[in-house]
Amino acid sequence: MSAAHVRAQLSAHSYALTDDRSIGLPPKFRENFSQTYFNEHTLRHDEGDMPVDRQRARDVIRYQWHGDKLTLTEHDSITITNRAGIPGKREHARVELLEDQQAKELVRALLSLVPRERRQVEGTFGVNLFRTFTNVVTSPHHDHEEFVIIYVLDRIGSGAETHLYPVDSYPDGKPVSTEPALSLRLDPGDILIFEDKRFQHDTSPLLPPHGEQARRDALICTVDYRQTYLAS
Repeated sequence: MSAAHVRAQLSAHSYALTDDRSIGLPPKFRENFSQTYFNEHTLRHDEGDMPVDRQRARDVIRYQWHGDKLTLTEHDSITITNRAGIPGKREHARVELLEDQQAKELVRALLSLVPRERRQVEGTFGVNLFRTFTNVVTSPHHDHEEFVIIYVLDRIGSGAETHLYPVDSYPDGKPVSTEPALSLRLDPGDILIFEDKRFQHDTSPLLPPHGEQARRDALICTVDYRQTYLAS
């Protein structure tokens, strides 16, 4: 699904599914990006992070739209505050993606998926690099930003099924017996974008192949609310 079709689907249904080739990323982008960033030099596990075996790195990019033209700069902070049920401020390993032309084009491509009428003139874009081996997330949740983008780069094993639950499935934060609006396993190259306030989301645990360790490498990106940008 092209970027234009993604924008239309997102406006109509509050979520859309596409893949890296459809939005214009080069054939070897995924392989090159994975080799550059999903390694022991970039990723680390930080004490207190959940799930307990997750490895991660992070960047936050400040953007400005000038019509259809986009300006990108590194934001001065990547601090996470009171997220994922973990109180306080956290500093994870930083990777400055804008030093890499190919990574910069990824950021441009992902930001272009936001419908034009929903684009902020300026804001921040969080990019989280996650490598998981067992549990992907701990429970259905909101990220409390405007849009969330999940881009799977690699996966070994099965499971890891992503669900979007409409907000009325969780009155008072407690689930009721309602079918998810979306339930699927994202394969390498798949990209899912959705409006965070419309859905709780989760991903089921990874299931390892016989005699091997499971692994899932993914980017979880957020198009942040203006108050996040102003507070950071």
